[in-house]
Amino acid sequence: MPASLSTKVTKLSAEERRRHIIESIARLGGTPVMNLAQEHGVTSQTIRRDLQELESRGLIQKGHGVALPGPGSTAIAYKDRNAHQTELKRRLMAPLAEFIQPGSTIYVGLGTTFNSIHEVLRDRSRLIVATSNLGVAYACTFNTTVTLYLFGGYVRRNDTAILAAMGGGVGNTFKFDLAILGANAIDEDGAVLAHDPLEVSFVQEVIAASRQVIFVVQADKFGGRAPHAISHLRHASVLITNCDPRTKLKDPAILNATHIVQVK
Repeated sequence: MPASLSTKVTKLSAEERRRHIIESIARLGGTPVMNLAQEHGVTSQTIRRDLQELESRGLIQKGHGVALPGPGSTAIAYKDRNAHQTELKRRLMAPLAEFIQPGSTIYVGLGTTFNSIHEVLRDRSRLIVATSNLGVAYACTFNTTVTLYLFGGYVRRNDTAILAAMGGGVGNTFKFDLAILGANAIDEDGAVLAHDPLEVSFVQEVIAASRQVIFVVQADKFGGRAPHAISHLRHASVLITNCDPRTKLKDPAILNATHIVQVK
């Protein structure tokens, strides 16, 4: 049976194979080149040519030995991420209450981790919340009294993320007391990584316009891989996570100036 399946796959045309590759990346997120080659019964060189063509069309991104979803798309569908580890995400949100003062101006970043942040903001007064996260905006609109600002731009496919269009950045509009951010991955050197290059410049503007930066990171993000560097943990005022992050880094001293909140 495996042999007949392999024979069937090798008969795909180049365009059919490329459609299959896009579907695999959309379903699995970052996918190693070797896995794609085995799946389609072709050589790694053939897959690399496919990936080069797909990248030139803006449909995927090439990483080091891996293929990733293209700009403006998400590695894992929103509905799947939203249903994953919901109780842990709530626990990661709870410590934020310590850092949010009445009258604060706050930026809340992308990701389903923040979908329950309205539970923390609900009883806080005179808050201004700016976000590019439609999930956060919706929940805050109907469950809090915050003044809400929503950055405009493109809505990422299969997601609730808004990616700022040209001229849609922070500019001189805001000075945030807090920027509350997530990450797609944190490498062992402490770099904060993202899959989507369209996030990078906007988030860097937010960080530059913020008095304090809080990263909220699930333990399974440490040691992960993504091709775009947004920031570095040395710039974190606070790190909220459900592990001891020092054990995940080559140089734990990176976090010497960071307030670490470890959630059980």
